[in-house]
Amino acid sequence: MAVNTSKQLSANDLKFNPPRFSEAVLHDFLHSQFGITGDLKPLAGERDQNIQVTTGDGEKYVLKIAGPDEPYETIDFQIKVLLHLEQKDPGLIVPRQIKNKLGGQASLIKDQKGRAHWVRLVSFVEGVAMDSYDHLSFDAIKAIGRIAGRLSAALKEFEHPAADNFMPWDSLNGLIFSEELRGKYLPGDFKELAETHLQRLKADGIPKLLALPHQVIHHDAHAGNVICEADNPSAVTGVIDFGDLTYRPVILDIAISLTSVLTHNTDILGATAVLLEGYQEYTAVADEQLELLYDAVVANYIIAVQLLSYRSVHHTDDPEKIRQEDLAGTIEAARIFLEFDRTMFTAHIMNAN
Repeated sequence: MAVNTSKQLSANDLKFNPPRFSEAVLHDFLHSQFGITGDLKPLAGERDQNIQVTTGDGEKYVLKIAGPDEPYETIDFQIKVLLHLEQKDPGLIVPRQIKNKLGGQASLIKDQKGRAHWVRLVSFVEGVAMDSYDHLSFDAIKAIGRIAGRLSAALKEFEHPAADNFMPWDSLNGLIFSEELRGKYLPGDFKELAETHLQRLKADGIPKLLALPHQVIHHDAHAGNVICEADNPSAVTGVIDFGDLTYRPVILDIAISLTSVLTHNTDILGATAVLLEGYQEYTAVADEQLELLYDAVVANYIIAVQLLSYRSVHHTDDPEKIRQEDLAGTIEAARIFLEFDRTMFTAHIMNAN
């Protein structure tokens, strides 16, 4: 399968422009649409404005306001996935859709420019994010693999027309090879190392990944989205953030989780083995997919560095945090993995499987 190398970077594609409705406007909206009042607390969001809502009796929700250029089909994709999971695996803790007063799954709000934004209210998943911990044990990493595999199993039969829409963090969409991302957003001390891998990925790795069987995957089960009990990172309570859903091979799901956990545990072979062990308790991974895990992880690291670099320049309220924390940590973990022997890595996981 040919790789789309013509895809060029555009701010419109990336959509790292969450709206910024005032607290007063959102208070009124919540009451009129959902009959809810409470305290509001801003949450992080790349493309959505996310607000934690806590009512007077302690109930918690998350209000999600999409950007003005987010089409309804992508909102519907996320809604339908959550409704599907509620039916397919009701014991899996994920945000649940809260209907508005009219029984709808989403409402519209207009900003000061008259632009319409889709808004949803979902339940709050209690616990703390696993990336709150500097170090993650093998038990905790296995728990991440387990919930990612459980999600994959529950989504295996799910279909939606928006499943193959463009999603920025998808390492197989061709954006990784765009002239602007390669030229401007690979930091100088990392660029040479990344370029040696990009050449191989373009010629061999990405075409092989694209040829694998596809399904809808969560594609974002990293340590910041996997929620656990306070003081017990091995006890996962749920998973959040369904904004990066896509239609891709399951090995990309694993790659997302692995690139995350390797910033919390530098034992590459050990962490990979336990993550795969947990994932395959629910979703079997064929050898043809495992053979490409190294390339999937490399591609994910490179697109992560590129997009974090881009966001630190163009789309964030706190560019210094991205540069000094998110980007610096990602580059450090990426360098370690990209310098790790590909043959050794693949042989180890194939023998362990």
